[in-house]
Amino acid sequence: MFHQFYHNRRSEKRNFFKDLTFEKASYAIILNKNERGETSLIKRFAAIYIGSSKCELVVGQRGKGTINILDRAVYPIDFGEQSFASGKISFSSVYALCRIIGEYIEIARASAVEEIEIVATAALREAENRIYLLEQIRTYTGGYRVHLLEKEDEIELIYRYMLLKCEDFLTEERVQEETMLCSISSGNIALALMNGGLIDYYQTLEMGYLKIREVLRAIEEETENFENLLSDFFAINLHTVTDNIHKRKIENLVVTSHDAEIIARFCGMEAGSDYYRISRERFVELHGSLKGLTSGQLQRKYPELNLFEAETMRHTLMFYLKLLDDTKMDEIVLVQLSLCDALVDFKFNLTKDQRLREWIEESSYSSARMLGKKYHVDGKHAETVEKLALKLFDFLKKRYQLDKNERRLLRLTAQLLDVGRYVGGQNSKPMNRMIIENADIIGVSAKERLIIGTVADCVRTIPFDESLLDKSMTAEEQLAVSCLTAILKLATALDKSHKQKISKIQCRIEEREFIITAVTSKNVQLESYFFSTSKLAMRKVFGLKPVLKIKREKI
Repeated sequence: MFHQFYHNRRSEKRNFFKDLTFEKASYAIILNKNERGETSLIKRFAAIYIGSSKCELVVGQRGKGTINILDRAVYPIDFGEQSFASGKISFSSVYALCRIIGEYIEIARASAVEEIEIVATAALREAENRIYLLEQIRTYTGGYRVHLLEKEDEIELIYRYMLLKCEDFLTEERVQEETMLCSISSGNIALALMNGGLIDYYQTLEMGYLKIREVLRAIEEETENFENLLSDFFAINLHTVTDNIHKRKIENLVVTSHDAEIIARFCGMEAGSDYYRISRERFVELHGSLKGLTSGQLQRKYPELNLFEAETMRHTLMFYLKLLDDTKMDEIVLVQLSLCDALVDFKFNLTKDQRLREWIEESSYSSARMLGKKYHVDGKHAETVEKLALKLFDFLKKRYQLDKNERRLLRLTAQLLDVGRYVGGQNSKPMNRMIIENADIIGVSAKERLIIGTVADCVRTIPFDESLLDKSMTAEEQLAVSCLTAILKLATALDKSHKQKISKIQCRIEEREFIITAVTSKNVQLESYFFSTSKLAMRKVFGLKPVLKIKREKI
């Protein structure tokens, strides 16, 4: 999919499709109204990123086939150190941050930007007092609100950016190979395995470089062999991922981290590339030259390093070497992690953004199928239920204003309805929800996993029981759960035997009857019975009385 993209970076210019065509759904993202109320494309945009160790500004301008970077600024902060160690960020630090953001806003305004977006990730997201901090930022920056990226949204953005930056490397041939993607941020490590161009295995670990530093800081000061300690720490926390890697034949390893460009430079690479191909030998050589050095000694040896970079570099290098050993690869493709650059690139480049979002969506479906396979779900039955459910959904969607996201969740739920059977036997219903809600599925948020898990609960409960709806959900979310449940109950009943007896269905509505004509040449007495027991949800939610009619297919 992504090998079709075109991307090149020269100095601070980024080329994109010259014959840019915009998807209707995405077009509105960068439309702006002038004084006469006419709409136009945004030409200048500023992104401000509040991270764990820095607050960054990037100002971009749309050019003729390029994105020009007009301004860039970085200021060090210690939000991650505070948030991950004590759970809170001090108000004095936030007041200082507000001054920095205020200066960034003035810089952006001086460049006549038409939109400013402020985003934050793990440090602010995990702070116990985040709602007060966000309000302080809004108050002291003239009303600018911070978009707090959820963990899943942050990782999805990083993965899309990784693919965008190294698309020249991931050619059409390489896309068909098994590829491992890894993102190392301050709070999380996200690992994914990609096969045939789609992610089918994905896992996040709460052990980003700052969290590792906070966990091991006290031990590091007391041990004389910190390298072995760190190696053991990685082995313990990565054993599940390692087991999955060993089952695959990884042929490409793509990694992004905050210090990718620094490490690439120390490995003898020329700075400024979209990505760096670095051999195992160079990593081993660099690691050997840094082994045993304290952060102070590293700074004296490499004066260009700040304290934060010096404290985390050894951790990152050790993790790189761990990945190389586990995958048996001889090189890493290294991409600089920059959320600000990602926001600017995707703000102006809607075609690539749309295609990469579609890649994430298809990958989430691939991941769900792989999760079902792990728990021995009947794949043919799941595919049949999905096909039947989509037929019902597509018939009802216009009349009842069902949207694309509900259709996406329907597909995912159909693949995961039976994941609990392998673990729980006859009592599989609670296990379904537990497995789904705790699974890592790329592109699926925690709230969406809650919706999918709740639907799975409701589908397996006869009769339909609204008390199963999670009260923490909004009214819209509860309605979505009810609609998906009603559709999936009927679809599941139509393949109750797991023998795919019904070749196709036709739908129509006459007055308040929802007539489903099933075409088959086989005995569907079991399906007919369970269809009759699954009608209640459709009547309660849609106000329709389901009627099943059998049309005999000629043999």
